[in-house]
Amino acid sequence: MKRHKASEIIRLRIALIIGAGLMLAFMGADMILLPSTMYELYLFHRLFVQLPILVLVVMASYWRGFIQYREYVFTGLLVALTYSNYWLIWACWNEFEFVFPYEGTILYAFFCVFALGIPFKLAITTSVLNFTGFLVLMRLAPIYGERVTISIAFVLGSLFVCAYAKYRLDRSVSMLKDINDRLLTLSKYDPLSNLLNRRALRERSVKLLALSKRHSVSMAVLMLDLDDFKKYNDGFGHQQGDEAIKVQAEIMKSVFKRETDILGRYGGEEFIVVLSDVDKPQIEMQCNLLLAQWEAAQLPHAKGARHPFMSCSIGAVYAERVDEVTLDLLIDEADKALYRAKEKGKARYELITV
Repeated sequence: MKRHKASEIIRLRIALIIGAGLMLAFMGADMILLPSTMYELYLFHRLFVQLPILVLVVMASYWRGFIQYREYVFTGLLVALTYSNYWLIWACWNEFEFVFPYEGTILYAFFCVFALGIPFKLAITTSVLNFTGFLVLMRLAPIYGERVTISIAFVLGSLFVCAYAKYRLDRSVSMLKDINDRLLTLSKYDPLSNLLNRRALRERSVKLLALSKRHSVSMAVLMLDLDDFKKYNDGFGHQQGDEAIKVQAEIMKSVFKRETDILGRYGGEEFIVVLSDVDKPQIEMQCNLLLAQWEAAQLPHAKGARHPFMSCSIGAVYAERVDEVTLDLLIDEADKALYRAKEKGKARYELITV
C-alpha cells in the first residue's frame, strides 16, 4: 500500500511538471502573438502568478497528508489557475484593449480533471464556479464583442463535456472495481460458507507456517466434518444441507476470531482451521466450544443418524515445534485424528501431537 501511494505521488508530480512545461511552451507561442507593450504584464502573470501556484502544489505533494487531500488541492489549483487567467484576460482588455483568448480556461479544466484526477463531484463544482466567473468577466467588459454569446456557449459546453466525461469515466472505473472485487472474492472464498476456499486456504496456511517457523511458534490444524451429512441431505434435501454448512461456518467464526486464524471449507462438509502460536489447552477449549455450540443449535438430524441433532467431529493436530513440519503433514495427521473421532462415536474431538 505504501509503495502504491509513493508511486501515485510520483506520477502526480510528473503530471504537474508536464503541466508547467506546457505552460512555458504556450508562453513561447503567446509571445509571438502579443504586442511588445504587453510583454511585462504577460510575463509577470505567467512567471509570478500562475507558475508559483504550480510550484506550491508540487511542494505540497511532499506533505504527509497530501495523498489523502490531493483531490481538494487539485480542485483549488484549477480554480486558482482559471481565475488568474480571467484576471489576465480582463487586464489585457482594460489596459491595452487586447482580446486575449479564453481557451486556456478549457485546457486547465481538462488537464486538472483528467491528468490530475479530480473526481466528478468536484469537477462539476469547479465547472459551475469557473463558468460563473466567466459570466462575471463578460459582464465587466465587452471583451469578445459580437462573439460574446458564442464564447459563453463554448465555455459552458466545454466545461459540461469535461464534467460529463469525468462522470462516465468514474462510473466505468467504479463498475470495473466492483467486478474485480467480486471476482477476487469468488477466487478466494467459498460462496456458500463465505470461508476461504481450498486453494486460498492452502496459500494462506503455507505463509502462516513459514511465519511460524521464522518466529519459532507452535501451530495447530483442526479438521471438522459434519456427522452423517449424507443422511441429512437425503432426509431434508440439499437446500437444508446448505443451511447446515452455513451454520458450521458461523460457529467456526464465533470461536476463532484472531486475525491470524485461518478458516476454510476444504470440500463438501469438511472444514479446516489453521492456528498459530497456540497451546494444547487452548485447542481443547476451542474444540469443546465448537461441540457445545452445535449442541446448543439443536438442529434435528435425519433418521438413521448417530445422534438426534446435527453435530460435528473434530480431528486436531498440535505441533509445538514446526521446524521440520509441512502443511501436508499437519493436514494428514488432522485427518487421521478426525477418523478416530468418527470411530469413537462422532460428536467429539481427538487431539494428537506431532
